[in-house]
Amino acid sequence: MSAQRRSQKPLRIGLFGGTFDPIHNGHLAVARAARRRLGLDRVYFIPCGRPPHKDRPGLSPYLHRFTMVALACTGEAAFLPSLLEAGPDLGGRRRYYSVETVRRMRRRFEPPVQLYFLMGADSFLYLPRWKDFRRLIRLCDFLVADRPGYRLDRAGKVLPPDLGARRVQGTALRLPHCTIHFLHRVHMDISATQIRRAARRGRSLRGRVPSLVADYIHQMALYRRER
Repeated sequence: MSAQRRSQKPLRIGLFGGTFDPIHNGHLAVARAARRRLGLDRVYFIPCGRPPHKDRPGLSPYLHRFTMVALACTGEAAFLPSLLEAGPDLGGRRRYYSVETVRRMRRRFEPPVQLYFLMGADSFLYLPRWKDFRRLIRLCDFLVADRPGYRLDRAGKVLPPDLGARRVQGTALRLPHCTIHFLHRVHMDISATQIRRAARRGRSLRGRVPSLVADYIHQMALYRRER
C-alpha cells in the first residue's frame, strides 16, 4: 500500500444489523445519531437471515424485510441497504454470525477503513455470549444506543474483567483492541412488536415507520394475520 493511501483519512462505516421486521423510526434515529457522533460516511442496514440468538416464530420473509429497509433508506444518501446476509438464493435462510458478517464487510473495502457495529443496549448485554466474541471485538468498534429499561452506565459490567476495559469520560469504554461508544437519549418509544400489532389491527403506523414503509406494509398486507 502506498504512503499516500496510508495517509488518507479512514473511511468510517457503520454496520446496523437486525431482523428489521419492520424497520422503524427508532432504528433511523439511532443511525442518524451515530453518524453525527462518529462522523460516519455510510451506514449499512443489514437484515439478518436466521437470527443467531433468537428464533422468532413467524419472521417475515427476507425479501419483504429487505424491501422495507431499502424503502426506509430512500432519500438518505449515507444509508444503504445490504444483502450481505441474504444468502446465495436471496432467501435469507442461512444463519450468519456477526463475526462472519463484519469480516466479510471488512474485505470489501481497501484500507484504511474503520468499522462501527451499531446495536441497542439490550443486545449489548449478551455480547460476551456471541460466537467468537473476542475475535469480533478485534474487528470493529461498537456504538451502543440506550433502550428503555436498560442503563448504559452499567454496561461495562457485562464485559469480562480480563479485557481491561476502562471508562473514557463516561461516554465510552476503551479496550486494548476497540472502543465501545455509548449513545444516550436517542431511544424512541417504538418497537417492532407494537408496529406489527397495530398493522394487524388495521391501525395507522404514522410516526412509527417511514411513510414508504407504511405504504408497503399496507399494500402487501403484512402482519394482518399471525404466520
